[in-house]
Amino acid sequence: MTNGDQHPHHKLSKGARFKLEGVVASVVVHIILLIGAASLTVLVIQGRQKMMFEGKEPPSVPAKKLEHAIRVKQMEKQVRKPQILQRMVSKTPSSVALPELPEMEVPDMKNMRDTIMSRSKAGSALGGLGGEGGGAGRGLTGGTGYSDAQFFGENVRTRAICILMDISASILAKGIMEDVRAEALKMLEALNPNTKFNLIVFVDGAQPFSPQMVYGTKANREAGIKWLNQEFDGRKMGNKRGYSGSTPEDAIKLAVEMGCDTMFVLTDDPPYIKRGDAETGVEIPEHQDNILDFAKNIESKYGRQVKINTIAYKPWSNAKGQRAIDFLKNLSRSTGGRFKHIKRKDE
Repeated sequence: MTNGDQHPHHKLSKGARFKLEGVVASVVVHIILLIGAASLTVLVIQGRQKMMFEGKEPPSVPAKKLEHAIRVKQMEKQVRKPQILQRMVSKTPSSVALPELPEMEVPDMKNMRDTIMSRSKAGSALGGLGGEGGGAGRGLTGGTGYSDAQFFGENVRTRAICILMDISASILAKGIMEDVRAEALKMLEALNPNTKFNLIVFVDGAQPFSPQMVYGTKANREAGIKWLNQEFDGRKMGNKRGYSGSTPEDAIKLAVEMGCDTMFVLTDDPPYIKRGDAETGVEIPEHQDNILDFAKNIESKYGRQVKINTIAYKPWSNAKGQRAIDFLKNLSRSTGGRFKHIKRKDE
């Protein structure tokens, strides 16, 4: 045996060696290709330029304007658009003609708080109205109608006026009723239907023509004049039970509570009042001060201004008559009203 024949397993055949070399070469080539591809990929990625997208800056809108615009849009969505209704209009005159309505005096009903009564009787002791007069309860001045009125030569502009008249025996004897009737007639005729009025007589109490102020309609004016034409008796009307004297205190308070803005007070004596009858009663010394205090506090208490105009109707030319003049001057001045002195014919 030869040496080569002794170790046949240590030698590879020529074909097997070629196969092994081919596999090794293929593996090496693939490794080189992978390394090259990876390097190329890195180079390509690093070489690319970054692409940036820049948006435009939003317009600067103040926060308040933006909020307002949003609210407007929301309101437009919520509010329904007005619908236009089709109207049918006839362009030819109707064959039926209605008669013209008669002219009527109707007070302005705006802001009215009282209504007109229709069944009260004129001339009653309670001051009811005939026909279409009066109203129930007391109310503040209603309506919007002003009147330029005149009473005993004094011009006033008013929406609600009251005439307060003393009907004690002494002043009735001086002829006050005739003068007041004539002046009241002129004043009432000048009132427009939207102006309110009332008439109140007093001795130591107060008796009104109507329980409340009434509008200056024709029917109410006529009823007021009719009420003034009655025969007044100070012993039966305008008296306060349990008291005696001559004072406009209750009449002034009643007129203010009714809602007047202007009043005239006619008397010939300084006010006084007693608890009890005229012979044995006890006079209230602070009575005049109480009336003045009430007048001064009308605006603060009732929330409106009331002008009190006073008329000293033919007072006696003595100390008592002078006290009446002094008091009435103070009363009118306390409310911005006017004072007038009507003298007797022999003065």
